[in-house]
Amino acid sequence: MKKILITFALILAVASPACDLYAADVVERILAVVNDEVVTDQDLGIVMTPVLAQYRTMYTGSEYDDKVKEARQEFLSKVIDDKIILSEAKRLQVTVTDQEVDEMMADVRNKFPSREAFISTIEEQGLTEKKLWNRFRDQLLTQKLVSYEVKSKVSVSPGEVNEYYKNHSQEFVQGDRVHLMQILIRLSLHSDEEAKSLAEGLVAQLREGKPFDELAKAHSEGSEASAGGDMGWVEKGQLMGEIDEKVFSLEQGQITDPIASSLGYHLFKVVEKDKSSVKPISEVRNAIQDILFKDKFRDRLDSWMKSLKKNAYISIR
Repeated sequence: MKKILITFALILAVASPACDLYAADVVERILAVVNDEVVTDQDLGIVMTPVLAQYRTMYTGSEYDDKVKEARQEFLSKVIDDKIILSEAKRLQVTVTDQEVDEMMADVRNKFPSREAFISTIEEQGLTEKKLWNRFRDQLLTQKLVSYEVKSKVSVSPGEVNEYYKNHSQEFVQGDRVHLMQILIRLSLHSDEEAKSLAEGLVAQLREGKPFDELAKAHSEGSEASAGGDMGWVEKGQLMGEIDEKVFSLEQGQITDPIASSLGYHLFKVVEKDKSSVKPISEVRNAIQDILFKDKFRDRLDSWMKSLKKNAYISIR
C-alpha cells in the first residue's frame, strides 16, 4: 500500500521545512490523463518535495539533474497508479465523510506552530485549504478502496506460519546471550581517579553480599539505574569488545571487576546465561505473520493493479 499510495507523502511534504524547494516549478501543467482524472505538474511536485530536499544534500550539477529526471519518471508512474485507483474508487462510489477529511486536515495543521505558518506553507505549494482538503479526500478514497479490494482479502493461516518457520529456521537463530545488570560510574561526572575509586568501593560491597539492584539504584549513573541496573538480555557481540569478552567469560551469578571504557567504569552481574538456539515459534509467530502478510499483500496488489490498468485509459503528455 505504501508503494502505491505515494500521494500520502503529501502529509510529510506539506509539513516539511524544505517544502519550498519545488515551489518555483509548481504549475497546473497536465502531465497525464488517467480515465477522468488528470496528473498535473503540481501533483508530481508535491510528492517529490522530500526527495528533492534529500537530493540537494547529496548531489550537485549534472548529477543532480540526472537524479531528478530519473525520480520524476519513477514518481510519475506511481502518481498515475494512484489516479487509476482513485478513478476506480469514484466509479464504485466509495464514500468518505467530511469528518474523516477534517480530522486528516487537523492532524496536518497541528504539525505547524501556528495557523499562519500552515497557510503560508501550503500557499508556497500553490495550494489553498480547499484544494488540500480535496486532495486528502481523494487520498482517503484511495486508501479505503485498497483496504477493501486488497488488504481485507489477504489472510495468513497458522499452517503457513508453521511451514515458514520450518523452512526458514536459520532466520530465527539466537546467539549466545546473557541477562545482565550494570552499575556505571560516569567519567563525565567524576575524575578518572574518583570514578575508579567509587567503582572499586562498590565491588567490595557486592563481594560482602550487598544486593546489586540496591547499589545500582543508589549509585549507578547508567540509564537503567532506576530499574536496579537491569539491562535485560544482551547477545554476544552487542557490547564493546573488552566488555563483551569479560561478561561472556563469567558464570551465572558472577560479578566483574570494574571495567574501564570511554563512558566510565562498569560493573556487571550475570543473572542468567543462554546458549545459541533457534527462537521458539511462540516468540516469532507475529513476525512471520507480518512477513507472509506483506508478501501476499504485495502480490495481490500487483495483480489488482494490472487488471485496473488493462481497462484504464492512460495518456502521458
